[in-house]
Amino acid sequence: MNMDKTIINLPVYRETRFRNPSPYERQVGFWVDRIGSDQKIHTSVPGLRILGQYAVVAVDSGEGMFITKNKGIYNVKSGDVLLLMPDEPTAYYPHKTWFTRWIVWNGLAARKQAEALDFGIQKPFFCQAADVVRSAFFDLVKLMELEDRAAVLERQAVMLNMLAGLVRAEHSAIFPGGANMNLEVVVKYIRRHLDSRLAPAELAELCHLSVPHFRRMFRRYTGRSPMEFILAERISGAKSLLIRGASIKQAAQEMGFADQFYFMRVFKKIAGQTAGQFIAANRR
Repeated sequence: MNMDKTIINLPVYRETRFRNPSPYERQVGFWVDRIGSDQKIHTSVPGLRILGQYAVVAVDSGEGMFITKNKGIYNVKSGDVLLLMPDEPTAYYPHKTWFTRWIVWNGLAARKQAEALDFGIQKPFFCQAADVVRSAFFDLVKLMELEDRAAVLERQAVMLNMLAGLVRAEHSAIFPGGANMNLEVVVKYIRRHLDSRLAPAELAELCHLSVPHFRRMFRRYTGRSPMEFILAERISGAKSLLIRGASIKQAAQEMGFADQFYFMRVFKKIAGQTAGQFIAANRR
């Protein structure tokens, strides 16, 4: 019997438990549905669940399996954090026994954050990030029974802090040791040489990577391609110059733009306003 195929082909059912968010939570677009913890022993898997919301499950102790319909089957251990996406059928269970702690949340803002962060793209769990979820869990314990607007915003703040912690954990897993340091060297080099031509081959050589591999790693490290990052840094530097009284032509030249009109197009695209509008709004 092919165990993997048998598990993946389990029946799929939908979660039916949902907390009704308040009108203010819907307006904000972000709410915590529920939190909880449990100790379980190994049992049969009845099926794959579509949660319909976002959730993290921290494995505080024990080891087990995490099954996803579309991404496969993973062994997880104490300290790992499972990520449940709204439309992905999943199941998880211990090999023998484990203790888990979970947080479920939802909302339009939650969806946009997940899309922006590319959660679950590489793999649907975070290695050794349970402390991040545990900290958020205990902060939420004090807030879950409160329904005033301040509590709604405080719960959101806790969750945003947790998401930031998970992003850092994922970042550390992708860029351990030397790779992380080399890419930081490239970022610093770019910022010191914004007025120069910066070729991908030159930057790739700094961290001893091929150009295609460097581009992939750099995008995962910064969230942007090398050229997108360089242009954004140049426009940021140009803004500082314009605020201090430089002309548009001077700012363009000092930030490495040989063509003033190209600079103005890039400025509007990145800043969302023309350089002239930026000067008028900020020099006052």
